[in-house]
Amino acid sequence: MYKIEKGCDILMVTSMVFEKPPIYSVVDYDGLWKKLINELFEEFVLFFAPDLYEKIDFQKKYEFLQQELYKEVIQEKKGKQIADQIVKVYLKSGIEKWLLIHIEVQGDPDPEFPKRMFRYYYRILDRYDRDIVAIALLTDASGGFRPSRYKRSSFGTKLTYEYNVYKFKDQKEEDLIQSSNPFAIAVLAGMYASMSKNDDDTRFRFKLKLMRLLLQKSNFPQEEQRIYLSALIYFVDYILQIPDELTSKLRNEIMIMKEEVDMFFLDRKNLPPTFGEIREEAREEGLEQGRKQIALEMLADGMDVEVVAKYVKLPIEEIKRLKKRGRSQ
Repeated sequence: MYKIEKGCDILMVTSMVFEKPPIYSVVDYDGLWKKLINELFEEFVLFFAPDLYEKIDFQKKYEFLQQELYKEVIQEKKGKQIADQIVKVYLKSGIEKWLLIHIEVQGDPDPEFPKRMFRYYYRILDRYDRDIVAIALLTDASGGFRPSRYKRSSFGTKLTYEYNVYKFKDQKEEDLIQSSNPFAIAVLAGMYASMSKNDDDTRFRFKLKLMRLLLQKSNFPQEEQRIYLSALIYFVDYILQIPDELTSKLRNEIMIMKEEVDMFFLDRKNLPPTFGEIREEAREEGLEQGRKQIALEMLADGMDVEVVAKYVKLPIEEIKRLKKRGRSQ
């Protein structure tokens, strides 16, 4: 379903994501998918377009281009900011290509979706005169919504536009769990998000299952394991948002250490909420241990309990316990 015509100099991939956010929070699904695709672009192409993947020369650096190149072509985003990307790649034949990855979040099955897919096609074709590979990622939980073509006919004039469809509901959960491609986990997260909308307890169980699966994942390539885990934990944490009390319960269930958090998110400025809190708790614990050590040294020098409590900012009862412990050593 992925064809590359000889002589063309730009190839565009259109990826559309249909997903309904939970009612208790506003989730930037556009941004989450865009971020994951940006970080794991090769894996994205391999998972959703394996035939296309075989044609691309990933030894040559690909480049994410500016949205202004095609913003005028796709203006309809239902009130959302455009989260699309154009990626310049090179084929093994040496020809330069562009891939357009278009991400759209849709709440419910939309009968106008095929027409909109065609509209993007002809606008891009008219503006750039380039070949297009279109991929619709359908994450909704309904079984019957799977549009793959747009058709029109009038007195002998006929039009049929077909595009690739990846329906999340059609996928087997066990196959996704066993896959070594990180986007299998992303697909699972998308499926679970649709299946658990409006149900916090079910979403908690799904999230716990995915987090445990990630932390125990052993079939990721060793050299990419930390990168995969970092990107996926961030993605899962946000796409499966749960209330604060369930987030605290989740942290207690997964029992991840602060050192592991640092390993996964070594190069990230902003941690996902679940793991950012673990690091903050570890930081506070370290500060308290430091204060206790200073208190022990002050008590050893003969300073009064009240004075020590004042300066190290610990309760007097805690200082008394430390003083008693110091005498017994």
